[in-house]
Amino acid sequence: MGFLPARPTSGPDDQNPIELSGGERSVDEDREERSVEAASERAREIARHVFGTVSNTSLTGVGIGGPFRGLLRLDVPFTGLDLHREREARFLAAVGADDLLARVPLLFVVGPEPSEAVP
Repeated sequence: MGFLPARPTSGPDDQNPIELSGGERSVDEDREERSVEAASERAREIARHVFGTVSNTSLTGVGIGGPFRGLLRLDVPFTGLDLHREREARFLAAVGADDLLARVPLLFVVGPEPSEAVP
């Protein structure tokens, strides 16, 4: 009994090696991903300015087409619901006025930092 897995094989006689599908990415796909990453970084900068800090972010669902180019979660300090709502409104207003974020729209989830979340 060993701790290392057996060497993977691709078939009964290894005649047909395994190949990953998907192949090469197009120039448009690369450009789209870079624009989404730039937009998410710009949104993080705005959030840092409005909320004071952003402890964690995650970008998911990056895709071409549709009304949104990705979902960006921002974990921010939470000191009370009224203040949070006021800051969130300022953040969304700043995002709405930003040229880059107008061209590359993201969906935002603004939540409390994990250490401040209520169980």
